[in-house]
Amino acid sequence: MVTLGNSWEIMDITEKGVYVQWHDYAYQDDLESAESLIETHPRNAIILGYYSMHNIAKKYLGDVFSIKIPHDDTHSSTLKALKEKINKEATKKRVIELMKEAQEEYEIFSKPKPELLSTLLRYGKSERASHSYYQSKPEAEK
Repeated sequence: MVTLGNSWEIMDITEKGVYVQWHDYAYQDDLESAESLIETHPRNAIILGYYSMHNIAKKYLGDVFSIKIPHDDTHSSTLKALKEKINKEATKKRVIELMKEAQEEYEIFSKPKPELLSTLLRYGKSERASHSYYQSKPEAEK
């Protein structure tokens, strides 16, 4: 393993597989956990969503560039490595597009307009009702 500028390390092939596999598991686990908490604990869902993004970024860096982010200052080191390594113009444009889409969706759900909020609440209620095990039968069927 080679340390570069005290920011991150280049892994050898034996460590790379385990590192990438771990971050693949971690991002999926965090994402599933976030999805399950959206309605009951939205603040915690956002935190887990962030960790999911962090782990998939580390998986990407490890898989594509063999970069291992150390535990010290891991979040800023990950961002620094991403910024340095995403230097191809096509990749950079695609990442920027995806980040803009994510920002737009975040803004919609973090500060919904009053007319959108009522629609979202009705949709959420219908979704919860459609997945309820204990639905009462309509009056016509009783």
